[in-house]
Order: sequence, then structure tokens, then C-alpha cells
Amino acid sequence: MKQMRYSSHFPLFQSHLDLAHTYWKQLIKPGDQAIDATCGNGQDTLVLCQLILENPKSCVWAIDIQAKGIELTRQHLSRHVEKPMLDRVYYQQGCHSQFPLEIHEESISLIIYNLGYLPGSDKNLTTQTATTLQSLNRALSLLKPGGAISMTCYPGHAEGVKEESAILEFANGLSPSKWSCCHHQWLNRKKSPGLLLIQKSITHHI
Repeated sequence: MKQMRYSSHFPLFQSHLDLAHTYWKQLIKPGDQAIDATCGNGQDTLVLCQLILENPKSCVWAIDIQAKGIELTRQHLSRHVEKPMLDRVYYQQGCHSQFPLEIHEESISLIIYNLGYLPGSDKNLTTQTATTLQSLNRALSLLKPGGAISMTCYPGHAEGVKEESAILEFANGLSPSKWSCCHHQWLNRKKSPGLLLIQKSITHHI
């Protein structure tokens, strides 16, 4: 989903996307592996590529349930990412509850989600609470120690309200000795997106 950006009125951060990208830049580096579990139009996938793909050991996984989302991401990356780096972007069309089998446990530095619906597409086709929880539960085991999940929730529609509530309940139940969880919410913007961050302890192993 897309949220209105507030021009350059607020130099620290203008939206949930600015805040999310700030965290990503602090966490990941060239050589890491990352997953965009809901790649949509490829905007966030591009940010991941720009942060890590200059190192040949790195790769980015792009997942979307809609063929249109995969194609939009391919097109967007082809315009902004050099060919050798594009060879290290792997695509999977399918539900975000199913990660590629090639991804090993404790191998991923960052997994990102931008929930809701594909911008410019059918707004009735949204991520669903049940499969998002399945994905989140599986994502925890894929994170390397110190790795993180960045999840943008959209409570502007009925399923989004339910989804965000369930996700926050899930995060609230995680052990504080193994996981650090925080939730950012704009208080003075009606039905604004929420940004959930879950980071794995560097001393936590499966």
C-alpha cells in the first residue's frame, strides 16, 4: 500500500518508509542476504539491492503472490540495478507464508514486509492475517543472530486492522531475552501505517 508523503516538511523522517529505510541502512551491509516477502512494485526491493548487492556473496529474494507484482519488480529493478547484480536477485511467485526451500535457517540479515494490497491493483486482494502469521513464524527461524524483520502494517481497511492486531499480539509474546520488538505508530495521522521491528539477539541460536 502507498501512503501520502509529506514533502520535505519533516527533515528527520517524513513517513514510515523513511523510518524503515533508516533502520535497514543501519543493519545490513554488502555481503548480506535479504528477503522482500511482499515485493509489490519493487520499491523496497530496490533499496535492499542498493544496500547489499555490490558484494558478490550477497543476494536478495523477492516474493509476491501476484504475477503482476513479480513483473513490476523485475521491471523496476532492471531500470536501476546493473546486470551483474540483477543475477543475484531471485524471484518467487507465491504466498508470503512459503519461503523458497533454498533459503537456510539463520542465513538472512533482514526480512521486510509491506502488507496490504498491491498499489494500483485490486484493493480487495490484500495480505491475510492467517498467512501473515504463518510467514512471520517461519521468518524468525531464517534470521541470523542479530538479523531483523521489518513489517509495515496498514490498519486503513478491515483486514488490515485485524492483521496488525494479531501481529502485535504475536510480537508481544516473544521472549525478551531472545527478541527485541518495537512498534512505531504515527499518532496524529488518521489510520496511519504502523512499523513493527523484530530483531534477533546475537546470542540466540535455534
